[in-house]
Amino acid sequence: MDAITQAIREQYELYPYPAGEPVQRVGTDARLLLNYGQTPRADGSKPIQVLDAGCGRGVGLIGCATLQPDVQFTGIDINRTALKEVQEQVAARNLQNVTIQEVNLMTLEGLEVPEGGFDVIYSSGVLHHLSDPVLGLEKLKSVLAPHGVISLMVYATFGRQPLYRLINATKILVPDGSFEEQIPPTRELAEFCKDTVLKETPWDHVPGTNDVEFVDLCLNANEVSYSVETMWDLLAKTQMRFLRWSIPSQWSTDILPEGTLRELALKLDDYNRYKLIEQISWLPSLELVIGHVENEPRETFDANAINNNAYAVNPEISFILESKNHRSGKRPESLMFKRPSDEEPVICADINQLIGLSIVSEQTEPFTGDAFVEVMAQDGVPREPAIKVLEYLLDQEVLFRPHLTDL
Repeated sequence: MDAITQAIREQYELYPYPAGEPVQRVGTDARLLLNYGQTPRADGSKPIQVLDAGCGRGVGLIGCATLQPDVQFTGIDINRTALKEVQEQVAARNLQNVTIQEVNLMTLEGLEVPEGGFDVIYSSGVLHHLSDPVLGLEKLKSVLAPHGVISLMVYATFGRQPLYRLINATKILVPDGSFEEQIPPTRELAEFCKDTVLKETPWDHVPGTNDVEFVDLCLNANEVSYSVETMWDLLAKTQMRFLRWSIPSQWSTDILPEGTLRELALKLDDYNRYKLIEQISWLPSLELVIGHVENEPRETFDANAINNNAYAVNPEISFILESKNHRSGKRPESLMFKRPSDEEPVICADINQLIGLSIVSEQTEPFTGDAFVEVMAQDGVPREPAIKVLEYLLDQEVLFRPHLTDL
């Protein structure tokens, strides 16, 4: 184990990360992730295999495994303290679909790789701590199935600039010492910076975080960050393909006001548009989905082939039904949906869209396009308008198209 990796292990064993209880993280549903790539799994009879590369205390892993019982999960980390806790959580919850291994991401030595590779790999907040991120990503690529995808999160250079000013100041003021020695003066400095470099930024909460979060944010043993430019360079070096952002709306020109600015932005190619948006937004991380270069992004919706696809409700969508109680019974007033990126629920003003949303809000199983059209027809919506609604729900990511081999 190299010196940097050893230092990272020591830090996270002293301050196991992350704090908190098991959760279902955004962008971790296996079938949803696989639908972003054009290449399907060849054999749908085998369970989907997911690798959580750097699972830590298993906060995300346990949540994902609980909600996806038919998917097989492998969690790996070098943090022995955290892995012991994960094992205890797995046993306490009687999860039969989770395997835990102590594995160094820089080598992957000893990792039990399923035949054909992993279908999905999570790498959230890990790659940027490795002693060699390029080598680390190449290692993950080597165990990724040809159709597989990696859900990747790394720190964003521009979005974390205020925090980096605090970190740099800390290195000048308190360059050495144990974490116990460094934490008090760093906290005091962070408290001062609440009124200076951290003021009214996404990082003004840092002084109040618990020790686990504080050490991870301000006193990390090793850390790099990425811009759009350096991320694209990383993908080129490892010969991997960008499939999409985990939350595309964060990178949309819709954040700009209508008029000249948006018109100019729309003339840019994707790469320069992303570079523009990272300069004018507070994005603390880059969250994206990548795959092998041969695995292209999923083709767009084809209205002429709706019955050749399956459709399913995005598991990350929340439906909000508002109703009123009357003496004659409960009367629905409105139905809305909310995506993880939405600050407020989306209201469907179009009656056909509202009917379609009402139909899919009750669905727990995949369905065909013709089945959707038939149900819409029962509510008086003709075929062509029904297909438009289906396209709208896909565009809004209320629905997605799982590969047939993933059903």
